[in-house]
Amino acid sequence: MKLGQTTIISFISSLVMSVAGFIATIAITRTLGEAGYGTYAIFTALLSWIVIGGKVGFPRAVKKRISEKNSGNFVIAGSIIQLGLYIIIVFCLIFAVPYINQLTETDFGWILILMVGGRLFGDFIQSVLDGQHLVHVSSLLTPIEWITRMTLQVSLIVVGSGVFGLLVGYIGGTIVGITIGLYFITIKITIPKKENFKQLYDFAQFSWLSTVRARAFHSLDTIILAFFVTNSLIGVYEIAWNLASLFTVFGSAIGRTLFPELSMISSGDSDNEELIKLMNTGIAFAGLFMIPGLVGSALIGDVVLTIYGDGFDRGYYILLILCFARLLAIYFGQFIGVLDALNRPGLTFKANVAFVGVNLILNIILTWSMGWYGAAIATVCSAAVGLCLSYYFTTNIIDFELPFAEISKQIISSGIMAGVVYLFMLFSDDSLPAVALLTLVGATTYVVVLLFISEKFRNTVDDNVPYSLPVLSS
Repeated sequence: MKLGQTTIISFISSLVMSVAGFIATIAITRTLGEAGYGTYAIFTALLSWIVIGGKVGFPRAVKKRISEKNSGNFVIAGSIIQLGLYIIIVFCLIFAVPYINQLTETDFGWILILMVGGRLFGDFIQSVLDGQHLVHVSSLLTPIEWITRMTLQVSLIVVGSGVFGLLVGYIGGTIVGITIGLYFITIKITIPKKENFKQLYDFAQFSWLSTVRARAFHSLDTIILAFFVTNSLIGVYEIAWNLASLFTVFGSAIGRTLFPELSMISSGDSDNEELIKLMNTGIAFAGLFMIPGLVGSALIGDVVLTIYGDGFDRGYYILLILCFARLLAIYFGQFIGVLDALNRPGLTFKANVAFVGVNLILNIILTWSMGWYGAAIATVCSAAVGLCLSYYFTTNIIDFELPFAEISKQIISSGIMAGVVYLFMLFSDDSLPAVALLTLVGATTYVVVLLFISEKFRNTVDDNVPYSLPVLSS
């Protein structure tokens, strides 16, 4: 399967997941309100941090080693390690339940034991599938899991189960994803060698901080906000974060698709020409939808937030700051993926240390002094630091030039899109149908303009659609 087609499958899967999550979240926030959703957000933030202790970089190491041009039973070796780590986490959580209950103001701390197990093994299975170059398969697992989760959650809160129903629905979705994923994994029925464990450890000893970096970016601010602001504000903040994340699905799809290919190339005898070509493509299109997403949020973000219920529109400026943070992080993630694929986990470790350190220190200082705006600004600053360092490390290894021309064309297309949308806004109201129309007009304008001014974009689309379009052959 072509890389472009694999990326499209991953993108569409993530898009379906995001849209399903968007619709379900509206139902949840309108049923439970800001405080109820904020409590759930604290649970999921705690989950994401606890899961780090159950991974310590091994799923990423499994994906890297499986994707290389060498042999070894890394699936079984990784499974043994993952099970052992989960057992340790279970014992720790048993003693931590009272403190979790106190922080979340519920009696459901014990359910984190089940949620952690589902998340750990679900992520491990996706890492194995990615390593076996089945990104198009693993990409489908996430939307299946999310749609199942959201369906269960909405059904349970409708009958009055509250936050507990959201937690049970989360577990149900992971079980479905794990079950389907296991069917596609190819497993060698042999005993792994000691060398296989060592190879996993050699990579994981540095790559574990990539997991910390990802979690810090996604949820450290939520944890710290829990000590300084109300659950209602946390609920609004999380909604703004979720909206900002909608625009990152294409960049994430590119990163997932290219990683195993870059890893395979770098582990062989090929020269750097193909490697540089893939890198250039990944970076050129990483912000394909994030750039117009930021512009669109500035135009209609406040109206979109009102869809979630009364009071959510106060997160408008938070949304804009987080969109900018996500834009920086998309490019940061591309460079980190390249460094890992080139088997340079030591350099990714350094970039991640800087990111996590800046994120933690600034989150505490700025959230204490500026509230939720401080948390959002801390996220931007840490993403900027990580991007600069990862770019510096990558350019010291591979001689390549940033595709400024292609990124500039995306910015120009976004500017034209903004002008067209603004004209339509002069003759429309703030109703949901009007916002939907503006979104459609904006997206159409952006894509059409980019098709005309970007030859690289036209060629990429032409290579990966099953039929010919007149505009592509012009």
